[in-house]
Amino acid sequence: MTENRHGGDIYAADLTAQPLDFSASINPLGMPESVRKAAQAALSGCVYYPDPLCRKLRAAIAQRENVTEDQVFCGNGAADVLYRIMLACKPKKILLPAPTFGEYAQAAQLAGSEVVSFPLQEQNNFDLTEAFWDAVTPGIDAVILCNPNNPTGRMIPKWLVRKGMERCAEMGARLIIDTCFHDFSDKPEEIRLTDCMADNANMILLRSFTKMYAIPGIRLGYCLSADTKLLESLYDMGAPWSVSVIAQACGIAATQDMALPAQTRNYIAAQRAYLQDGLRELGFTVIPGQANYLLCKNEMIPDLVQKMRKRGILLRSCGNFTGLDERWFRVAVRTEAENFVLLHALRECRDDLIMECSDDSFVKGCNSYRKK
Repeated sequence: MTENRHGGDIYAADLTAQPLDFSASINPLGMPESVRKAAQAALSGCVYYPDPLCRKLRAAIAQRENVTEDQVFCGNGAADVLYRIMLACKPKKILLPAPTFGEYAQAAQLAGSEVVSFPLQEQNNFDLTEAFWDAVTPGIDAVILCNPNNPTGRMIPKWLVRKGMERCAEMGARLIIDTCFHDFSDKPEEIRLTDCMADNANMILLRSFTKMYAIPGIRLGYCLSADTKLLESLYDMGAPWSVSVIAQACGIAATQDMALPAQTRNYIAAQRAYLQDGLRELGFTVIPGQANYLLCKNEMIPDLVQKMRKRGILLRSCGNFTGLDERWFRVAVRTEAENFVLLHALRECRDDLIMECSDDSFVKGCNSYRKK
């Protein structure tokens, strides 16, 4: 049977109760009341087909993003939009950093594209450097980046992205930038790219309501591009009516909520620091992330993800990310109480292992696991 490749799998048969889910990076403040009310009010409209062109939603997004309506395309989540882009462009060869979100490679393979991976270095916190753009050579048709990157949480500064725009334009490559976690970063205005769209028609920005507005079950994402001809073609790259009546209503309500992102950023910044310090005190390596999740390396406890799962806590194993192995895991930044529970459970898990063996054998075990 096909396995779930992502976090957020609360439906598995071995979970007998509602788990504490740190495997999906969703706003811990939850769905705004305005969005909840919009979903409820939209139920009566479900007797009709949804607007296949998402006209009111696109108008609301365009106003918020300061772009034109024809520069917006909406889909059934950012993943749906990504797959449509790949099918529309059909690039022969795509450059991806590693590690990064695995769905990029999946979408590329569906479109028949060859994936070229560029390894990022752990000793540099997996930061993207100028050397990445040197790998955009003739024959590379597209480049996909995630900013902040998933699962590392590291941001790419705007000056470095601009270098990439110039390099991709020179090589005739499409530049696709996933900014779904953009609003969780401390200073999103420093990496905002909508002001670069007019001069970079080869650039596409992926966006989502899922994370910030805590509506992963509703499915709503969009992309922005000055290449309006490409956006028009996306309607033919998947099923019609992909954005439901409820999703469109929720999106319109979300665009009107200007307070939530700033409130969330302040909360995330404090809790991320608390969680990062706590994880390091327990002996985990933590990449200093700049989003609402942290990438960690476990060199102490075998089968950590499964051990925590038995305690009713879900972590995101990163063993299926190119460039990482089973020692790596990702944790979402959640509420203060939930983060405390996570750290307490991890401490118990570590201490249980120490109790099972002598200090000497624990050290030897850690060294053995570290060498894997």
